[in-house]
Amino acid sequence: MPNDQWITDMGGPGFAHIYQVDRVLHDGQSQYQRVRVIANSDFGRMLILDEAVQTTERDDFIYHELLAHVPLFAHPAPRRALIIGGGDGGLLREALRHPGIEHVTMVELDREVVDVTLRLIPSIPRGAFDDPRARLLIEDGVAFARETNESFDVAMVDSTDPKGPSLGLFSTEFYGDMARLLGPSGTLAVQSGSPLYQQGVIAMVRRNMSPHFKYVRLYMGAVPTYPGVLWTFTVGAQHRDPATLEAAEIARRLGDLPTQYYTPRAHTHLFDVPPFLRHVLGIE
Repeated sequence: MPNDQWITDMGGPGFAHIYQVDRVLHDGQSQYQRVRVIANSDFGRMLILDEAVQTTERDDFIYHELLAHVPLFAHPAPRRALIIGGGDGGLLREALRHPGIEHVTMVELDREVVDVTLRLIPSIPRGAFDDPRARLLIEDGVAFARETNESFDVAMVDSTDPKGPSLGLFSTEFYGDMARLLGPSGTLAVQSGSPLYQQGVIAMVRRNMSPHFKYVRLYMGAVPTYPGVLWTFTVGAQHRDPATLEAAEIARRLGDLPTQYYTPRAHTHLFDVPPFLRHVLGIE
């Protein structure tokens, strides 16, 4: 008998992705959000926060490689990295794989997301939380950025959409705090939503980040389980334009590190924003 239980992830007022639920592995309410893990025949185990798919066993590498390696290579020699959010550990995993990284601090608001992922989808963090270079702090990322005296070379923000606890992670005050702790060579990358259904979010991120970083660039990738498939990221940098890195330099620094989506030659093409989006956002 076919399974008639489905998860619906709304992309916009008239559009959604739906996923058949083969099994419900976890369904709970944390202090901040509903946390679910389901099994799906195509995407494997899927982490869902409130009603939005966050990551899956099958395609997590695309999102996490793009959010990690673009800013890490945009910095000339990253040693210390900061992650805000990213409770599933996929971004931490990719950052720790990057050549030269000596320390990663991860600040996650919701301990439940970490614990559920470790218990039910350990294939995503792959032991990253046990790496001696990693430090996990369970606290508010906005407050951490505002109050810390630590400094970092690269920061990555793996957040849910700008609502509820995540809203402050999209503010110009937060980006200003990040610029301060990153210093004159620092690089910041954030997820900035769907180019089809969240153009207002993309514009807000660009507008709020621009006062604090010399270069603010949009780049895109294809994440099959995100609404509309196409997804954007925004990177802010002080030292040099992230879009101008040459493939030869990236290849030299990448060395033998295996990647599944991000490549040296793809780096420049990720920044080739299509005309419809350049027009909407006023990107030159």
